[in-house]
Amino acid sequence: MTEATALDWSAMTQRSLDELRDTDTLYRPTSFWGPGLDALLADMENRGLESFKSWPTAGWWFYPRYGVGFTYAIIDKVIATAQPSLPSTAEPSWIRSALAATHEARRDFDALRLAWNQKNWPCDLVGLGESKVGTPFQYYRFTNAEHGWTRPYLNYALCMAALSMHVDAPPKRFLEIGGGFGVLGEFLMSRDPDAVYVNVDIPPLLTVASWYLRELFGDRVAVYDAGVASTGPIDVAGSAVMPNYRLPDITGEFDVFVNSFSFQEMEPDVVENYVDLVVARGVRWVVSLNSRLGKPLHTDEPVGVIDPVTSARIIAMFERRGYELVGTYNSPLIHSAGQLAVLRRR
Repeated sequence: MTEATALDWSAMTQRSLDELRDTDTLYRPTSFWGPGLDALLADMENRGLESFKSWPTAGWWFYPRYGVGFTYAIIDKVIATAQPSLPSTAEPSWIRSALAATHEARRDFDALRLAWNQKNWPCDLVGLGESKVGTPFQYYRFTNAEHGWTRPYLNYALCMAALSMHVDAPPKRFLEIGGGFGVLGEFLMSRDPDAVYVNVDIPPLLTVASWYLRELFGDRVAVYDAGVASTGPIDVAGSAVMPNYRLPDITGEFDVFVNSFSFQEMEPDVVENYVDLVVARGVRWVVSLNSRLGKPLHTDEPVGVIDPVTSARIIAMFERRGYELVGTYNSPLIHSAGQLAVLRRR
């Protein structure tokens, strides 16, 4: 990355932070995300975008991991310690696999291929995986190919698998709020040259997702650079990463809205506002993967919410606005505290 490019990303981050401070409170980080902002900014400044998937803050805030998150260095030490006690013929690969939680990743990979409706939405699930751009903390290979899979990637792939059971043709235009580093865009755009993915998020993840998708897809992805005015309509005929507070300015309609583990971290009035904006975009399908119980209360945990937003609460918000629930998915498709729900506009 050139120095000029680095300065551009820094300018984007600063601009979006400045604008966020002056925007309506409905778009500002709430009690849950407040502590994360400074920590993420520190990692960005000290470690750089090139290794964002391995930032110390990543595993907590936007890059979930399988197992307990042992590093490969720790796994090597455990194997070296255990090997003298093992039979001489024993292969240490099973220890490595257990400590790296490879079985969990394999389970999700298999569930994805079993659940996907290839008749309604033909999709290459094996020939493509997550890029190693950003230096992934974990990376699982299940074929002889060089590419592999990670938990964020498979989480979103499973969301799309649930959607594939209901659509009658491949959707083309996707809108996401709080898309982390933009991995859903990677999944969709790498498989379909006509797919449009628009992610709106707060800084600094706005910068992270912009950098990542630009690294993968170049000018196919519009970003919040100096060419985008601070007020007025934003025409996103193609894919883009834009600030969350500019969502009211984004033009165009979308086939699918996706929210994965993001609404649960907000307060109810914030989510209600976003739902209104999403519905106004003419979205036909809604895919929500959020907690069944909601996040812990701020009074009980250092990082928490004031009024928990549960999956059922999110579903009810869309139902009041003319959507019907067509499917909910837990185990065996989703192994977490989250509930995956698919809704369709009536």
